Amino acid sequence: MLKGLVQWGPELYWTRIGDQCLGLAPPGSSDTGLLRSGFAPCLLTVLRLAAQQETGGRSDLDLAAALVRAGHPARAVELVRSGAGRSGPEEDLVLLVRAAGEAGDPDGARALAESLTDRALRDSALVARIPAVARAGDHECAVGLAQTVRYPHNWPRAWAGLAKAVADGGDFPAALGYAARAVECAGRGSESGRALVTAMEIAHAAGDHVLAGTFADRVEDLVRREGRKGVGQRAFLVEVLAFEAHTGDLDRFDAVLRSVARAAAARAAEEAEAAAGSQECDADPDVLCLTILARPSPHFDARIVPELLVAVAESADREVALALADRAEALLRRGAGFESFALRKAVTLLLARHGQVERAMALTDRIVDPGLRAARMVEVVEVLARSGDTDRAEALARALADRRARSRALMAVVGELARRGETARAEALVPAIPDRWGRGEVLVGVVGALARQGEPERAEDLAHTIPHGRTRARALAALVELSEPARARRLAARAVFLGGWAMVLDDLEEIAPGGAVAIADEVMSRRKSRTSGT
Repeated sequence: MLKGLVQWGPELYWTRIGDQCLGLAPPGSSDTGLLRSGFAPCLLTVLRLAAQQETGGRSDLDLAAALVRAGHPARAVELVRSGAGRSGPEEDLVLLVRAAGEAGDPDGARALAESLTDRALRDSALVARIPAVARAGDHECAVGLAQTVRYPHNWPRAWAGLAKAVADGGDFPAALGYAARAVECAGRGSESGRALVTAMEIAHAAGDHVLAGTFADRVEDLVRREGRKGVGQRAFLVEVLAFEAHTGDLDRFDAVLRSVARAAAARAAEEAEAAAGSQECDADPDVLCLTILARPSPHFDARIVPELLVAVAESADREVALALADRAEALLRRGAGFESFALRKAVTLLLARHGQVERAMALTDRIVDPGLRAARMVEVVEVLARSGDTDRAEALARALADRRARSRALMAVVGELARRGETARAEALVPAIPDRWGRGEVLVGVVGALARQGEPERAEDLAHTIPHGRTRARALAALVELSEPARARRLAARAVFLGGWAMVLDDLEEIAPGGAVAIADEVMSRRKSRTSGT
């Protein structure tokens, strides 16, 4: 395993690696003379220059999404289709259709969908358009679109999406009808779980708890039939259990737990019997093979239990959360070997989230590997900080011996303090972070908090103390949306200079109309030149 990955966690680890590879901010990059006037044409020039450099990852798709938001869907299509060496441009267009619909732009979604030539993808785009049309108030048109969906495997998603959009508008009788249509179209196929959960939620919102229970029973039956094979459907039973847990109803979860416990006990007994038999018969391969083949599959996948605890950790009330934790700890005490690491982690973080720190630390102390133990303690600190217990979180973070783990834990505390507006305490804690990159990264949140408190100059000065270029660019980009237009353009220019044009896409059209188009023009021009040169 990569050194430090466990302690940092995947997200911070790879962000840190990327920022360090790009290096420190160059001398003079904090010069306030860069775009001092804040003129929009000057920012557009900076963007065009930056667009001459290659970018990786999702930059093309993000730029296309910005073009759609700015009202240029045709340019977005042109950009996506110009992606040299990229595979699946039409799949990207389907994602843009969905994004345009979720942003409340049904016209843009339609224009993007009509650009698709692949019939299967055009059908998927049509499904993505339906909720946007319904939310715009044109239910009749949305129903008509749902009826024109070509492929049967898309029918359940089309009607379920329509049902949710109509329910969000408060028309529960119509929404229930569409949800029932989705369930009917799904049958026992792969979309049946999603359709049933949608129908359950709408029935409950409509006040028909009996019907909601019926749909929940059908989800349980579906997962029970499939056992461990129904990996895709398992998530829907977790949704049902979480939904019921939020209402204080743990009866179904208790039934699942009993089934899981019985299966674990039966498996342990079989393994003990097989071990004893192997000693008596010199481990006859035929006997062992028959024993394995005859082992019954449990009714429910045991991974349902930790996944439920994760699903309700932040949203369940304390009484329900602790009741779930008690049940899960009892399962651990049975010595069940299935997914015990995931279950132990879920219980630990649930306990920490609801103030049971001693119990959480007792479970953490049982982890043998020091790296994994340190990582789990960091996760406990992160949960404590998010729940508001920053004093105890700070004490635990400072006590960590592992340098990487201590850095990550203190970063979590500083980030939460900044989010809560305690900027003075957050700044005072930054020097305690051992890692240089970590000290800079955590200042991104502090900078934003200072700007929200009405201290833009101090926030900008603090941003320029961040050593790594791309990290500083993120801090400056965070200030853009919190600044008046001329200042925002000046900050955006510096962020682009340090981190590229992708840093400022979210707020670009507000401060420099036509900015996304300018970048797209430069990107496509460079690609055409490269193509003609070859």
